[in-house]
Amino acid sequence: MKILAIRLKNLASLAGPFEIDFTAEPLASAGLFAITGPTGAGKSTLLDALCLALFGAVPRLGDTGQAKMPDADTDISIGEPRTLIRRGTGGGYAEVDFVGVNGRRYRARWEANRARDKASGKLQNSRQSLIDLDSDQLLASQKTEYKTQLELALGLNFEQFTRAVLLAQSEFSAFLKANDNERSELLEKLTDTALYTQLGRRAFDKAKDAKDAHKQLQDQATGVVPLAPEARAELDQQLADAQQQLKTQQNQLKQLELQHTWLKELREWQERQRSATEQLQRAQAEWDNQATQRQDLSRLDQLAPQRHQFARRAELLTLLTPLAAQIQAHIEQQAELHTRQAQAQQQQASAQAALAEALKAQGDAVPLLRQAFEAQSTLAHLTRDLAKRTEDKQQHETACTEGQALLKGLQDKHAHVAERLQRLAAELERSSALAPLSEAWGAYRDRLQQLMLIGNRLKKGQSELPQLEQRATTAAEKFAQQRDALDLLYQEAGAEPHAVAEQIQLLASLLQDNRKQQRAFEDLTRLWDSQQQLDQQAAALRQKLADAQQQREQLNQTGLQTKAELAVAEQTLTVTKQLLERQRLARSASVEELREQLQDGQPCPVCGSHEHPYHQPEALLQSLGRHDESEEATAQKAVDTLKEKLTELRGEVGGLIAQQKEFLQQQEHLATQQHALQPSLDAHPLAASLFNQDEAKRSHWLAQQLSQLTQSITQDEQRQGALLNLQQNAGRLQQQLQAAQDASQQARQLLVDQQRELSNDRERLDEELNAFASLLPADTLEGLRSDPAATFMQLDQQVSQRLEQLGHQHDELAEQQERQQAIEKEHTHQQHRQQQLDVLHQQVTELSEQQQAAQATLTALLGEHTSAEHWQQQLEQVVVQSRQSEADANQQLQDIRNQLIQLAADLKAQQERQQSFEAEQHTLDARTNEWRALHPELDDHGLARLLAFDDKQVSELRQQVQHSEKAVEQAKVLLQEREQRLAEHLALHNGNLEAEALDSALAALNQQLAEGEKQCAELRARQADDQRRQDANHALAEQIARAYDEWQRWARLNALIGSATGDTFRKIAQAYNLDLLVHHANVQLRQLVRRYRLKRGGSMLGLLVMDTEMGDELRSVHSLSGGETFLVSLALALGLASMASSTLKIESLFIDEGFGSLDPESLQLAMDALDGLQAQGRKVAVISHVQEMHERIPVQIQVKRQGNGLSTLEVK
Repeated sequence: MKILAIRLKNLASLAGPFEIDFTAEPLASAGLFAITGPTGAGKSTLLDALCLALFGAVPRLGDTGQAKMPDADTDISIGEPRTLIRRGTGGGYAEVDFVGVNGRRYRARWEANRARDKASGKLQNSRQSLIDLDSDQLLASQKTEYKTQLELALGLNFEQFTRAVLLAQSEFSAFLKANDNERSELLEKLTDTALYTQLGRRAFDKAKDAKDAHKQLQDQATGVVPLAPEARAELDQQLADAQQQLKTQQNQLKQLELQHTWLKELREWQERQRSATEQLQRAQAEWDNQATQRQDLSRLDQLAPQRHQFARRAELLTLLTPLAAQIQAHIEQQAELHTRQAQAQQQQASAQAALAEALKAQGDAVPLLRQAFEAQSTLAHLTRDLAKRTEDKQQHETACTEGQALLKGLQDKHAHVAERLQRLAAELERSSALAPLSEAWGAYRDRLQQLMLIGNRLKKGQSELPQLEQRATTAAEKFAQQRDALDLLYQEAGAEPHAVAEQIQLLASLLQDNRKQQRAFEDLTRLWDSQQQLDQQAAALRQKLADAQQQREQLNQTGLQTKAELAVAEQTLTVTKQLLERQRLARSASVEELREQLQDGQPCPVCGSHEHPYHQPEALLQSLGRHDESEEATAQKAVDTLKEKLTELRGEVGGLIAQQKEFLQQQEHLATQQHALQPSLDAHPLAASLFNQDEAKRSHWLAQQLSQLTQSITQDEQRQGALLNLQQNAGRLQQQLQAAQDASQQARQLLVDQQRELSNDRERLDEELNAFASLLPADTLEGLRSDPAATFMQLDQQVSQRLEQLGHQHDELAEQQERQQAIEKEHTHQQHRQQQLDVLHQQVTELSEQQQAAQATLTALLGEHTSAEHWQQQLEQVVVQSRQSEADANQQLQDIRNQLIQLAADLKAQQERQQSFEAEQHTLDARTNEWRALHPELDDHGLARLLAFDDKQVSELRQQVQHSEKAVEQAKVLLQEREQRLAEHLALHNGNLEAEALDSALAALNQQLAEGEKQCAELRARQADDQRRQDANHALAEQIARAYDEWQRWARLNALIGSATGDTFRKIAQAYNLDLLVHHANVQLRQLVRRYRLKRGGSMLGLLVMDTEMGDELRSVHSLSGGETFLVSLALALGLASMASSTLKIESLFIDEGFGSLDPESLQLAMDALDGLQAQGRKVAVISHVQEMHERIPVQIQVKRQGNGLSTLEVK
């Protein structure tokens, strides 16, 4: 990181704008340069601008509290950076160019303005921006985004920047006296040790994860223990015996189920016979009720050939009526068009007459129009000439008026200047005493200004003298108060200074013992709570096992019942298939024989019907086949439903068995955990005390013991904190005591220096006043002595005023002569303008008379018309309108003729269509009357009702009759088949058991079969569970071995560098980097102060001072004096500048003050160390008032006062 340039404007005493370019000579080649100037000139303002531009903050404004100061019409905090904006200005800015950690160039800018950029406006919010100069890209302009982008580019935040790059007056020893956390944060940035934090945290996490994985695998292995080989062989034999017994019981069950199926089928065939008889009766009744529908269907068949003629006749009636109306409308429209044609012919004749009249009027007006155009042109020419002459006349009148006013103004100004010259002469006469001084004022003014500065400095020094005396007295009193406060602090704490550390050590030992005992009680509480939780889980598992066993027994009962129903359904399905097959064979013999005997028109020998819809064999076979398929599908559906139910029950039972097995595994796992936990609980050193308590009071006793230990630890920690605060406050008061002593000495030295400077200023003032005694009056000399600034300003104003009056007198005399010549010249011009104006008056009068005569002639020619153009346009417009009227009349007449032709054609076509419809209507009337005569039984109402039937309704009526006839036939065949099947089933009776005895035997055998299946399922589950345990046990053993090796590997690494927060490895790395920093700082200390060396100690990142003159005694850095602290801090800062990581290299260092506390020898050593940095390519800027440093450093940025709170910058 390297600073390239600083720019600022209107900050404190630096109005600017100013720019300091460190890449330009002489700063570019200078490794060390000084920023010099008197106190308050603005040297530190340069470093404020550097911080403002980068961070928007200033180190010396950081601890100003909540105090406020007035600004415009509001108050702002005195710690607000905007207070640096110079008063009386509209705004200011600070800008810095630097090279970032990535080698790119950036520009950071801070600016603040007042409202409307006025000096009296209210301060607005500050703005910050960051620009990448290499790519000319704006990176950030919002404050939050700006802070992130800047720290990425710069590599440091504000606190780190003020401790490694910018060592301000208030932060010079901050890094030296920082605590471990602050020093760790800065070292992490400077040395890039964040990676070590991640590595340490990663090693800890990996070791913890590996240990947890190994423990989890061991816990899993404790619950996976397979059976012994003898127990497994016995289990396999039990399963084989149970399966053989189950097979025998299943064979017996099949025999009983066959007998049960025969009884059930007998009852079903008897029920089916009754159902078929009822179905035949219902079908016959429905057939009898459809006699009317059958008669309508027969008549509809007779009407079908003539149906379209009746429909066409009705359609013709609906078409003839609107067609006659249309023909009548066309006849009326034709008469109307003939009338309109006659009117259009009359309009055509009128238009032709109007056109002829308009053309004649246009020809008669041509000679008069020509005369009117000539008169109009003459009038326009005269009007233009008159306007031009009138305009010239007005211009000459204006010129005459302006010339007269100008002449009068010159004369008045000539008189006014003459009066002013008289006043100037009188004023110069009054200040004639200053004439000798005024003639050489350029030479005398600088000496008088220097005299004024000496007088002001003398006056200011005399006013500050009592304050310095008071400051010296106050510093001495503060030193005494700090010494008394340190003694009082130890008295109030009741501790001796040398015994505080020993008491802190004793309290730390006591706290360690109490915390150890607290951890023991916490471990015992954790073990006891774990045992209580395991007992509760075991009770809950026992209850779950009991509930699962009860549910399993219920499912077994349901399964046995479902199996019995399934066997019956399967037997029913088999018998149904056999009966249906026999029926199909029977139909192929008897039904086919009867069907062949049917003849069309002859009654059926079975039902007596004259219509034979099933005379074709395919129709009847299809109907009976669909009925058989329905019967078979119903039986098959019942079997499938029961099989699905049985499968679901088996799945539920299997799920319950798996659930019971899981509960048993959990129970075994809980028992293993209880057995593993009991030794740990018994081996705990406090277990005996716990078991001596009542079982119900053990948890309360543990909580009470932990509470007492926590209270004791809290009290000890409070006492330890109080002692640590005492130690810290004592160190702070010791430091303040040293600072007060240094302040007292410095105040006495300032008082002596002020008195010496005042004596020198009095002598120089008397010498200068004696030199001006001959040029200035006595009262002016006395004023320069008592109030030099006001007197000098007054004298400067008087002399400047006299010189200015002399200049004005000379200028006014020259102008007065020129003005007299201008008056004479303007008088001549005014006479010439008046003569030209009289000539123009005469010309305007003549042109006006000619214009009036031309206007009278034109008016006589035009008559009522406004102009010749308007007259001509009016004539042309009349002709055009007449021609348009003629064309419109012709077009209208032609349109009417076209409409008459089209209307005659349409009328003829409609009349021909009407005649065709009437002829077709006569033909249809003859045919329909002939058919009605052949069917006298149909009256008009009956015919209309039959004609109302459409094809869909006829089809539905035909289907209803056929369906009824088919239902009767099917019912007869079905009844015959079921009577035959019932007789066949009765013939199969072979002495089976009665129904009650058979049901009792089936129930007993089903119970035995269910118990056998249950026993087989349990044995198979135990066998599968043992096999799973064997496989899982073998796999877990291999996983545990691999997990143990992985855990040991990460545990060894964690023991070296791991920790939960990653601070172990980070502190190791930072301790190494701090050792490296101490090494670099000690190299600088060998040149600065040979007595001291820095050493890491006191804590992981603590710093101590080794005093080589006191036998290498180690001391706190807070015990160093002011000068020693500066030298050691300087060495540390130079050491920090020498270190670099892969991402950050510091090439710029700014030091503000601090060298004034060094003796001459130490100052020489510090200068030698700073000179040594030039060889390393670094730039070091030093702010100091020490004259020896100014003489030693050739390149300087000089801040010079200009008075009135202003300063300027110059690089030399």
